[in-house]
Amino acid sequence: MGAIVWVEGLIGAGKTTLTQALAKTLGYREILEPVCDNGYLPLFYADPKRWAFPFQMEMLYRRWELHQLATFEAMTGDGAILDRGMPGDMVFAEMHREAGNIHELEWKTYLRMYRSLMARVTELPRILVYLDVSPEIAFSRVRRRGRESEVGMTLDYLQKLQIKYHRLLERIESGQHEWATGIRVQRVDWNYDGVVVEPVVRDVRQALSASVM
Repeated sequence: MGAIVWVEGLIGAGKTTLTQALAKTLGYREILEPVCDNGYLPLFYADPKRWAFPFQMEMLYRRWELHQLATFEAMTGDGAILDRGMPGDMVFAEMHREAGNIHELEWKTYLRMYRSLMARVTELPRILVYLDVSPEIAFSRVRRRGRESEVGMTLDYLQKLQIKYHRLLERIESGQHEWATGIRVQRVDWNYDGVVVEPVVRDVRQALSASVM
């Protein structure tokens, strides 16, 4: 039986690059974040108060579908590299709630869906690779890649997002999160352009080997 490797990090951290490199080296299936073909994305960036809730609901369900695909790959093949997971989605949803983009009634609906879908997850990731990037570096990378949908993103947003992510990591590492069972957290310094992926691949290989002993 294979495994699920979960990759998380700030917007602009470099998750997709690492996901693809890990998948190619390990022979796992890469499962990328479902944003490129999401019709809600430009609407959300244009008017977040109007579209934050339907956008997050769409993303949550699609992430669950992709986790099901990752589970299939882990059970029938070598495994999968998952570019952002459902707990990562919760991080963004909480941000919108606190910003007033998601109403309290909508938040309760989101939580019901989140808990229902999480209860249906049968295969948890064995490894979480968190790309530890400063908000300033992530912001610079977002500006450099120049995606039209990300034009309005601010440094303040990324700074608040980092705080949320660190809290998520603390909950997982302390065993308080529902995905904490049996998972190894690897925080990787990804602040420099041209970072060599081989050491990360080596560490992931070692962690995978240790997790099945």
